[in-house]
Amino acid sequence: MLGPEYNWLVKTTPTTEGVARISLRKSGLFTLGVAIFCFLCVALQADPLRNTDPVVLNVKNLGATGDGRVHLVHEWIDQGRFRSMRDLRRMCPAIQSADWSVDEAAFELAKAKLPPKGGTIYFPEGRYVAAHRSWTVMQNNVRLLGDGADRSVLLTQPGIADALVLSPYRHIGWLQKAAEQFPFRADSGQRGAKGLSLLDATWSGEFHPGDLVFIRNGACRFDQDYGEFNEIAGVDANGSLLLKFPLSRNYTLDRINWAGTVATSFVVPKINRNVTVATGVGEGNFQPRKGDAVTVAGQLFEVTNSEKGSLHLRNPGRGNDPPGTTIPSGAPIASSRAIIKVTQSTRNFRAEKLQFVGQRKILNLSNSYDMEFTDCRFLRQPAAASDTKGGLTIDGDGGRFARFTRCTLQADPPWAMQFARSFGDVTFDACTFLNANVAFTEFCFNCAVTNSDFDFHGPSPEAVIIVGKSGGDFRILNNRIRSENAGFVFDSQTDIQSQKHRGEGGFVIRDNTVNASGKTQVFRLNSDLHADLGDNSVLTGP
Repeated sequence: MLGPEYNWLVKTTPTTEGVARISLRKSGLFTLGVAIFCFLCVALQADPLRNTDPVVLNVKNLGATGDGRVHLVHEWIDQGRFRSMRDLRRMCPAIQSADWSVDEAAFELAKAKLPPKGGTIYFPEGRYVAAHRSWTVMQNNVRLLGDGADRSVLLTQPGIADALVLSPYRHIGWLQKAAEQFPFRADSGQRGAKGLSLLDATWSGEFHPGDLVFIRNGACRFDQDYGEFNEIAGVDANGSLLLKFPLSRNYTLDRINWAGTVATSFVVPKINRNVTVATGVGEGNFQPRKGDAVTVAGQLFEVTNSEKGSLHLRNPGRGNDPPGTTIPSGAPIASSRAIIKVTQSTRNFRAEKLQFVGQRKILNLSNSYDMEFTDCRFLRQPAAASDTKGGLTIDGDGGRFARFTRCTLQADPPWAMQFARSFGDVTFDACTFLNANVAFTEFCFNCAVTNSDFDFHGPSPEAVIIVGKSGGDFRILNNRIRSENAGFVFDSQTDIQSQKHRGEGGFVIRDNTVNASGKTQVFRLNSDLHADLGDNSVLTGP
């Protein structure tokens, strides 16, 4: 017989034969069902693979060892997993040589198995070693998951420059020949606007919702782009492009970041014809390169030849004024003011509970869009003295949306990062920085460092937090900073120096606790910045 503790679930009924009949109570069944449901909910919450991704691939199921040693792919062939290298290449064309480790080859196999809508690649506890190249993701909608930053570690062999590479490098995949770009109206591009009016409304048919674009309004020295990544949301009835995000700055023609001037007036040539233009020389004047697309007084041209003091410009017919229109002396010359389609970029990437260890760079996310890192550790730890030359902890050379939450960034020896070339919307929240700094320069915008801890021992890099004067909308809030012998804690002067317009939006540096010792100075900020420096607690000492 069941004991009284089961009375909630069963009941007993005597029979004429003298044997008790046992039956289930309906209320007991309901209670049991609820209990099972709750148990499953708790179990799923504890499962590191619980997510909404349609595919979850475990690299150890695909042949990774994760034992911290280099096992080359010939071991797979010796074990009979693949008959030959040719057989392996058929399964994963990226693996073209025998110097791949089984850990990184399993990672490549996992990526190849993911559908276009993406999924999760899971690294169970272990130390995984890449021997051929960086851990590289060049596809959208990928999530990397580990068992914890101290338990799931992705390493690289000496000689591999970067630990984790996301997206091709800057300008790769940009359709930026003059004939491929889409100029927009002189008065279009106000800060906060959610659309752009093309010079030719019929061009709108070449855009589709979800297209990634870069909106450029000149550059510093024809090099560092001034603009932003954005996403096409649609087209209105007038043929104007609708954007997913409001424009972060003023991109009207009056605010173009120009880099040179016309020395003598000239007339717009016929379409696909050239004209020779004398250009200004001396301070403030720079020369574009052959093949560049430039905007001169609102007209788009291709540079077919570039010499000191002169340019040969071709008219691609992209909405320019009629041939014969005079361009006056003194007119500004800038990198193109246009919408540029971006055809190669890694989008919607996530990494959680992993550690990445690199030699020169830990993380390269240049040209990326929508990246997120949670509970990760990034360690720059060169294997030899020669590996410390150059490189960065994080390299963000153009892109948008990079979010770091509860991550640790560590460098040995102390080293610098850089977000640059109009990288926007970078956030570090509740992060830890050990001998690693933060730098937003070259037109970065809308970036924040909040609730984070810094332990920094200089003298290089020179500053703990760089908020470059060319950028804007920076928020440095509620951080705890300990600095010894750094040049500065907060610095806005370490930045490009030749831009004609600096970024818009203010700087907020508030509620930080700073302990600065040695030769460290706390502030080096430009006097013309719109800066809110309230309620910072500063302790200085020897």
